[in-house]
Amino acid sequence: MSSRRRIVVNETNEIAKETASTAQAGGLITGIVSVFALLFSGVSLYHSVLKQPELKVLIPSVVHYTRDPYGDQEVFAVPITIANHGARDGAVVNLRLRVGSDEAGISKTFESAYAVGQDFFVGPQSFNMQTKRFDRVDRPKAPFAPISIAGRSNYTGTLLFYRSEGKAFPKLVTRGGKLTMTLEMETANDTSLGAVDRFLAEPVQPITFTVAARNVDPNRLKRGATHRMRRVKTAASEPGAQ
Repeated sequence: MSSRRRIVVNETNEIAKETASTAQAGGLITGIVSVFALLFSGVSLYHSVLKQPELKVLIPSVVHYTRDPYGDQEVFAVPITIANHGARDGAVVNLRLRVGSDEAGISKTFESAYAVGQDFFVGPQSFNMQTKRFDRVDRPKAPFAPISIAGRSNYTGTLLFYRSEGKAFPKLVTRGGKLTMTLEMETANDTSLGAVDRFLAEPVQPITFTVAARNVDPNRLKRGATHRMRRVKTAASEPGAQ
């Protein structure tokens, strides 16, 4: 074999090796890109379609306390926002509010009984000099119904909590003191995917916070007034209650 032919053969072999090496590297890169694309598609599918409802409750710095004039029951009016960070629809079928009084040394359980609007917070009745009594002021409220919250959306409203457990007397609130409140949600989520939904489901964590009541006037409460109770900071963590 002539030297010229040998050089041509060697160059041809080198080109073939480089081509094969390049093809292998290209195939590896293509495979890696495909794996990442598949992983991204799976994550995107989970967050956009499969992710179970993820409900978070937000409570403002002020909640309200009043008395039902027709039964002298203690009532807590709590403005809430429930945000659904999941992709699937969620439903809240009931809310419970466990309230403990530092002043009275007792605790009671309340349930979401009504939903109200701004008309509920009309001030106390005026005194009628002719009838010698306070004029009646209606406090419109609607029975609580399960709350359906679509994926990536939220619900905002004010709920009235009436006592479900515990004796009517003594009262939790008389003149003042601190109240420790724990809000729990009972939910009913879609389980059409069976085992997948059971695996992905996450329990809704209760929220605990503390409010302070000062200079409460029971007479004004009986006439339709509400008393504002402001949240106070405590050493304990209050997740989700900012």
